[in-house]
Amino acid sequence: MTEICVQVRDDLAHVINMLKNLDYVFDERYVIHDIYYTTLKKSDLKTVDYKNLLNQSLIIRKIDGNSGINTYIVYKNKTLDNNGNVINEIKTKLKIDDEEKAKIIFTNVGMTCWCDYINENIVYKKDDIALTLQKVENLGVFLEIEEYPSIKDKKEEDKFTILSNLAKSLNINLGEDYSVKKPYLFLKKH
Repeated sequence: MTEICVQVRDDLAHVINMLKNLDYVFDERYVIHDIYYTTLKKSDLKTVDYKNLLNQSLIIRKIDGNSGINTYIVYKNKTLDNNGNVINEIKTKLKIDDEEKAKIIFTNVGMTCWCDYINENIVYKKDDIALTLQKVENLGVFLEIEEYPSIKDKKEEDKFTILSNLAKSLNINLGEDYSVKKPYLFLKKH
């Protein structure tokens, strides 16, 4: 799955109005609480690169949405291009019923919690395209666009370009990086 994530510099209410004016329709709202654990030592966290950090991390992810509250252990395997952009991601999820016991297990085997953040997701759709506005505590607002059915058979690099161009076409004041790594930003900021 290819996706882009870019920081939004405009006010969230303004962006929502802009999307409505472009005929995007509200689809859903949900909240994700992600807690990242790694096998790396705490002293190595500030110097390790993103790919190696993520390769050695597991996430406890709680999603509170239309279908209730669901909790998972998640592993992300990301492919980066030569510029450090995430051009593909494969998520492996295991549904669990006790977040607190998962935290205890991770801590007892020596894993370090390196990121704990909550983001509110607001999804707008138009045709087969879904745009997700993410309000992340202590980081800001982000726009995430995942590949959609009509581009799924294209090369990963081409999908990344198509998704980036779609974001640019919305006339929203966006950041420069279309492959923002929110947990890594969180780590560097805290």
